[in-house]
Amino acid sequence: MNENGLIIKVVAGSNKIIAYDAATDSGKEAYKLELMQPYFVICESGDFYKVTDSATDSVEEALAGMVGYVPKHQVFVWTTREALAFSKVAFLEERPEIVAWSDEATLKKFMDSGNKKLAPPAFKENLESTQKREKETRPYPVLNSRLRKLRKAVDKRVYEVLLPAAIPREAKLVIDKKNIGDVEKVLTGASIVVVFDATGSMTEFALETAEAIIASVKAIKQREEDVKMGFVFFRDRDDKENLVSVPLMNIEDASNALKEVSSLMKGGGDNAEPILDAIYFATHFYPWEGDKGQMSGGRRILISVLQGDAKALTEGAIDERVPVGLDVNEIAGTLSEENIPMIAVQAGKGYGENLEVVMQTLADATSGEFIRWDEGATRKKISGALVKSMTSAATKAVTKGKKAIEAVKFDFDAGHATIPLEVVDGEMLDRLRRNGVDFNIDRGESGILVRKGFILENNDLLEPKFQINKETIQTLINLYSVLGVTGVDSESFLTSAGEAIAALAGEDYNEKDSISEIVKKKLGIEFRSELLNFDLQYLTSLVPAERLKFSKRIQDAGNTLSHYFEAHLSEFDRTPSVWMPVSALP
Repeated sequence: MNENGLIIKVVAGSNKIIAYDAATDSGKEAYKLELMQPYFVICESGDFYKVTDSATDSVEEALAGMVGYVPKHQVFVWTTREALAFSKVAFLEERPEIVAWSDEATLKKFMDSGNKKLAPPAFKENLESTQKREKETRPYPVLNSRLRKLRKAVDKRVYEVLLPAAIPREAKLVIDKKNIGDVEKVLTGASIVVVFDATGSMTEFALETAEAIIASVKAIKQREEDVKMGFVFFRDRDDKENLVSVPLMNIEDASNALKEVSSLMKGGGDNAEPILDAIYFATHFYPWEGDKGQMSGGRRILISVLQGDAKALTEGAIDERVPVGLDVNEIAGTLSEENIPMIAVQAGKGYGENLEVVMQTLADATSGEFIRWDEGATRKKISGALVKSMTSAATKAVTKGKKAIEAVKFDFDAGHATIPLEVVDGEMLDRLRRNGVDFNIDRGESGILVRKGFILENNDLLEPKFQINKETIQTLINLYSVLGVTGVDSESFLTSAGEAIAALAGEDYNEKDSISEIVKKKLGIEFRSELLNFDLQYLTSLVPAERLKFSKRIQDAGNTLSHYFEAHLSEFDRTPSVWMPVSALP
């Protein structure tokens, strides 16, 4: 622990940092530190930190993890729980790069003038390199942050962060040569799943689409077996067979299956359909990879076809595994995180209040497309546009995969093959993992270096998150609950509130500090609002009406935190700690 009581974490200064079995750099290698991952300091030994990968409060538990000694000058001390994570926008192709300043004097010049030419940033993100990263790549650790004035007028938060340099050109995937056949199947394929409104009004559009697909088979440039298609047919909650999943098959068989199903389309009656439920099902429960071990899952492409209107929230009625109450932004966010583009299709001229916003949001958030039923549209035109978009997306995915396979180099003596990382993006890496293909990433001799930098808040590209475990969030919720109580005497209130704070910060906190300052010192969590910027005596000094009004604000903030915890309970149960958006913190 440091002087504030906060557990010290360190981050490797590059991807080449080694932890030794003794406090000397001539010792035996214990393990290599992962890039951008926090390691926890057990103790100091001269010029070395003794570190572990286990986040615990006891030395005994810490020693049960991976333990080793690292030179102090090769790591950065990380004193907060906070980090900046890539937002979904950061993985789109057309956007400005992330920039950072290396020193506060130059940053101040920019803040005063707003002129990058006068005070140029020292770090510019390599966009091509970012495209190779996975969205789950560890966030940039935040060393501290503060509000400053931009052009002496607008408040902007400035983050001092650790930034990884660009992935070098010589970086490559290393794959056992016996697995290359599996790699080819995964990278040169595309799996298209159509989420199709199967109510009675969709019969003719289904027939038209089936005919258009049959006509397009020859237009798909790659071998037919590279592209598979399946369906998720859905109806209203009260219809019989309101959800039917059809496994992946070749394109011609899929078009014939759609023809057959078109004659069975019936039911409906509700203007708004549960398409968000069906999309959630397709994302999480559809067998994209086919039967286990068959390697049939290629680039995942989702198509949604609907007319009339869309329900604004999931209902969990057509499949009990679908959570209730998810909105389109949450569904779209999941699709983006899963690297699944959405081609959304309006299959008729009539539409309700939610259809366009739902379909457009799904398309925009996933770098997909929304095909509208504009004036002058016909079933033939819309189905033709659908097949054209589908064919283009599939062809692009397969062509990209073939380019990667053509770049394979074999090292027969070493028994492995390599693919340059510059021809493989994060989605392709994720696809290989989902299909069980083992590989390593060799970043080359130059490696990746980590450096400090100052970044201006930019919610489009980076979003602040902080690492929190289940026990801490429950204790925070309890603190808000205690502070929001009214109608108790001052002595009882101070006792219960003091116990709640001690549960977070330990018994030795400074009672003169504000609650937000105590939490920042002890936990490394910085509240964005001023709501808890007071000491306990402040609340006892308020008159009843003031106390009631203030308590209501605290109760609302506590409820916000409780709702986040309940919505992500399975994640808190599954992992030691969760990266929680700072925006979810009151």
